[in-house]
Amino acid sequence: MTRTHRPWTAAAAALGAALALTSPANAEPSEPSLLAANWTKGTAVTVSAGVTRTTWTESTPDNRAKARILQVVEIDPTAGALTLESTVGRGDGITETVADQLATVSSVAARRPLVGVNGGLFKSDPKHPDHVLPADDEPKALVHLGVSATDGVLHSAGCWMNGAGSSGAVLQYGIPYITKLRAELSLTTSTGATVGLDDINRDPGRIRGCARDAEDAAVTDQKGLFTDPDEIVLFTDDYEYPVPKPGIDPLITADDDPGFEVVLDADGVVTDAHEGRGGRTAAEQVHVPAGGHILQGIGTGAQWLREHLVRDDRVTLGQKLHDVTLDRDIPLDDSVDVVSSFHQLLRNDAVPDELPNSCSGTATGADGTNPICTDSRTALGTNIKGHPVLITLTGQDTEDGDYLRTFATLLASPELALVDALNLDGGGSTTLMAVTKPLNALTPLTPPTDTVNGVKVYRHVADAVYSGVGGYGMYAK
Repeated sequence: MTRTHRPWTAAAAALGAALALTSPANAEPSEPSLLAANWTKGTAVTVSAGVTRTTWTESTPDNRAKARILQVVEIDPTAGALTLESTVGRGDGITETVADQLATVSSVAARRPLVGVNGGLFKSDPKHPDHVLPADDEPKALVHLGVSATDGVLHSAGCWMNGAGSSGAVLQYGIPYITKLRAELSLTTSTGATVGLDDINRDPGRIRGCARDAEDAAVTDQKGLFTDPDEIVLFTDDYEYPVPKPGIDPLITADDDPGFEVVLDADGVVTDAHEGRGGRTAAEQVHVPAGGHILQGIGTGAQWLREHLVRDDRVTLGQKLHDVTLDRDIPLDDSVDVVSSFHQLLRNDAVPDELPNSCSGTATGADGTNPICTDSRTALGTNIKGHPVLITLTGQDTEDGDYLRTFATLLASPELALVDALNLDGGGSTTLMAVTKPLNALTPLTPPTDTVNGVKVYRHVADAVYSGVGGYGMYAK
């Protein structure tokens, strides 16, 4: 008997033929990722419930004497009550090692960090010659590049970038949110007079790294140095240094202005308003009162303070954290931390077109001819499971890493399954610490990079990002 083929049968046959032509067996083989091509994955180590660390080792060193090490820490907030936060250590404005900063998080053993890395970008400054600090401190102050905050307290207004803000990560409820940020600062008197504030916790008139607003002008022949003769700068009570005196930088004339200074108590009441900054005598050192603030003005900023504030006046400080990407304000409360950056490495699992292939430190490779980038790298990201991830790329016993865009391409490898990633401070600052056995204590897992008196030591940095036991994990909720 002759059978008539039904139309759907013919269609199915045609579809099968088409699928066969486009099946993986017939497709061109895809290029392996950078990670798959030349890196060997180690066995994941459990740091604590919900925190795992995986080490990838370069299989064949790329024009190097020794293989590089990529360490990836994944934090699963569904497996425990895990935080993701930042800390400036004992206070803002002064550099410390990551170990010292993490040691200040809690005196309760169960609440100490489980893992941590160095945080945002910053510029070191020489301390003022009249400022006296404990002997174990480095003679360096710092200013943050980009927005910085801990527990809802801003430490920097961030980079202006023609109003576009700069990249940063908002750490809230155990999850990082990477975006463009800008801080907006203001002061309002009891009579309704309002003025904008220029920045937080830095020398008025002297701006390092990037312009903070449209009035900041670049200093001729001084890379990354800006000035503004008319400013008001706010100082918070966690600023570790005494507030600055005039004349810190011989290259800047604006900071020679004696200016005007206003001291506020915890209720915003003016307890002192006087001419001069940083103390009435050369020997006097002025610290921000507990819970209070200090305002320093120069130029027209000083004149505004003179005209509007006297003792016993009450003021209101306005501080807004603005998400430029979504054009919204992020409420500042003690659940909010922010770490700063200039560059987002991954956006929606792809390397952004605008990311430069920059490098601060190069050396001649093992072939004796071609240069290699030796910048170690630190990154903070989120993977496809929504888990926070901390990443470092270093040498085995020295500083080593890669060009910025090449590092981002490595992180884009599907084996890591990252969605977004932010570049943190790298080079000699790169530090990873985690609780290890049998000591059950925080241990450095990256090499020291600086040399002091012939001994290798870990670099002092601005802040640190860490995970530990706390109340923001999904399990806790």
